[in-house]
Amino acid sequence: MDISLDNAQRIVSEISSVLGADVNLIDQGAVIIASTDPARVGQHHQGAARIIADQLDRLIITDPDMPGVRPGLNLPIWADGEITGVLGITGDPATFTTPAHVLQKMTEILLRETRSRETAERHTRSYTRFLESWLSGARELSPSLIAEGRDFGIDVSAQYLVVTAQAVARSDHPRQLDIDRVTETVVHAARSRGAITAQIASRIVILFPLDRESTNGLTPTVEWLDQLARRVRASSNLRLAAGVSCLGVSAPEAAEQSMRALRRALHSTIDVQRYDEVTVDVLLSAIPQRERHAFTTRIFSGMPPQVRGELLKSLRAYFDADGSLTRAAEVLHVHKNTLSGRLHRIAETTGLDPRSTGDAAVLWLALQLD
Repeated sequence: MDISLDNAQRIVSEISSVLGADVNLIDQGAVIIASTDPARVGQHHQGAARIIADQLDRLIITDPDMPGVRPGLNLPIWADGEITGVLGITGDPATFTTPAHVLQKMTEILLRETRSRETAERHTRSYTRFLESWLSGARELSPSLIAEGRDFGIDVSAQYLVVTAQAVARSDHPRQLDIDRVTETVVHAARSRGAITAQIASRIVILFPLDRESTNGLTPTVEWLDQLARRVRASSNLRLAAGVSCLGVSAPEAAEQSMRALRRALHSTIDVQRYDEVTVDVLLSAIPQRERHAFTTRIFSGMPPQVRGELLKSLRAYFDADGSLTRAAEVLHVHKNTLSGRLHRIAETTGLDPRSTGDAAVLWLALQLD
């Protein structure tokens, strides 16, 4: 019986709730793999063994003379023309209100649906592992990689425009349900445009196949992402941050470019970032994490922890607005006097004034490394 033990236990619980009796699910080896009586899990069931060996359509046991067997009704579970297991129900069959054939069919349907779901989940995991391995550059372009990609409907030798996106909170307490809903919306929208998609950890990876002669694949995709990001902001307390690769590079390189652009988007008020517009970030990404942390800690150490997030968010908005208090205040949904006060607080706590060109350069660099 090709089913996980957790799902087998779920099935016996569902059937038991209908019958009000103890229920066992028994595999082809006549071993109880799930039961509403935990003590029976793992026991050999001789009644089930008889059903499987003699191809019985049922076995009612009233006076058990076999060890590990209790009075009750035992029914074979059929799939693809063979008995794949046995459903055992403890108690007097005369008291069961649900007919035996209904119980049998209900169990077979539950098992079939569960197996189908588990198969789909295994395929999704394999598909995701393949994409992650391929796009990480861990595997060379080889006949085996090409064949494996073909099994998943992916041409690994083709060129792609790669987008890496992530739904992130604009408030302190995002609901996972909202993040999942936005993720599903983005995946569905991308697939409707003919893209290959996968969810890797909290990120959405999207691959748009490109013709080798394509020269206009970037702008329409960026415009589409901008529209999606605006809809997400308008309909939730989340934002959709996305990084877009360049054209004309291998898929693993494009994936790395999109990831770097995403990191820029996550630290910016601009939701969609193109790698070909990210310049200094390429150099900054080469700085070791330990040195990045040491630098940002030194710059921002004077900020009180309880207001640091708010101050850094305001500083990013100010830089993204090219020093315009009015535009930055609109993005933050605060009065420009409030923003001016926050910039003054930053100057007090760091010793660096965001409105001074030299100090602003240091603060901007620390933001990029944070």
